[in-house]
Amino acid sequence: MTQITKTTTTAMTDVAAALREDFDSRAVAADLSGTIQAENYEEMAEAGYLRGPVPVELGGLGAELAEMARAQRVLGWGCASTALAVNMHLFQVGAAADGFRSSGANEVPLRRVADEGLVLGSTAAEAVVAGAWDTPTTATPDGDDYVVAGRKFFFSGSHMTDLVRVNARDTETGEILVVPLPMRASGVTVVDTWDTTGMRSTASNDLILDDVRVPRSAVTVRLPADGPAWSPAFASVIRWFLSGVTGVYLGIADRAREAAYDALGSGSNSLHRDPALTDVMVGELEIAHMTASATFERGIARISELEDPVDGLAVGIAMKEASTNASTLVVDRATQIAGGRSYHRRSVLDRLVRDVRAARYHPPSAPVAQQMIGIAQRRTR
Repeated sequence: MTQITKTTTTAMTDVAAALREDFDSRAVAADLSGTIQAENYEEMAEAGYLRGPVPVELGGLGAELAEMARAQRVLGWGCASTALAVNMHLFQVGAAADGFRSSGANEVPLRRVADEGLVLGSTAAEAVVAGAWDTPTTATPDGDDYVVAGRKFFFSGSHMTDLVRVNARDTETGEILVVPLPMRASGVTVVDTWDTTGMRSTASNDLILDDVRVPRSAVTVRLPADGPAWSPAFASVIRWFLSGVTGVYLGIADRAREAAYDALGSGSNSLHRDPALTDVMVGELEIAHMTASATFERGIARISELEDPVDGLAVGIAMKEASTNASTLVVDRATQIAGGRSYHRRSVLDRLVRDVRAARYHPPSAPVAQQMIGIAQRRTR
């Protein structure tokens, strides 16, 4: 693997394209074992993918939101689990890079990502049910420290992470705090609970926080107790998350579309294939794929244009819902076109069918997603 050197132009889709074939070759075994692929992370680090959003002057490749999201689409084609897991690192690095460009903040952590290969993780998803974007994890003031306690779910990339950011509610003020925790800190434990239908090699295990002491000075963000999602600090980060994660699911759709066309004219199913009915299904697939791709491209372009991060958050939510729903339809139509062969575990479509279903669980998910879009529209009137 050739390491990408510092450059004044981004090449993240090229980096992802160089990685995806190797990732694809290991995806079947990763899916069957349900374990994260450390080798994929090693290759991403060597190729420069993990430092992609870090500004060039700090040792990265300088990829901004749209370029990074497109790269995630390419990587999702090869191994959706790896692309989804690494998105939890990339969206934080990307948001920190935006902060550096606007105010000079975050230089130290960004240099650590570039120079030391620091891998970030996030647990903001919590249990993922319809309701407020909140947390039951507590941060209790104790002198110059906070004592953080709780159990987190859906901690993707848990075994690859060096530093995880967790949300915790200040027991005195009610604020939602964003707190970075070294994975080696006392009281931080990963419990291997991940055994799921799809995205089986993301290692999205549970995280136990047993009275973890954190200096008050370590708190990076304080979100208001009432409506934390509408804070510009929150929105600035989540629009990166939504862009990257939408790219991952569109990559799944791209791969499913290819698999559908590969199935035409081959195999026992094709002996009984009706050309007219196949044309209809192909037409439905193409409409869904165009919808998913066009919505994604328009979404990341619009987010990049908007100066107000809260406006960008609303666009990101709409993009994620529309594009991932259409991507799911692409995969479904691909299985119809391929026929019964797609039901075999040896079929790539079997994995794609299961992986694409995870899109519905990324917050904000329906019906909260639609509610937040409505709130955003009402706030601007």
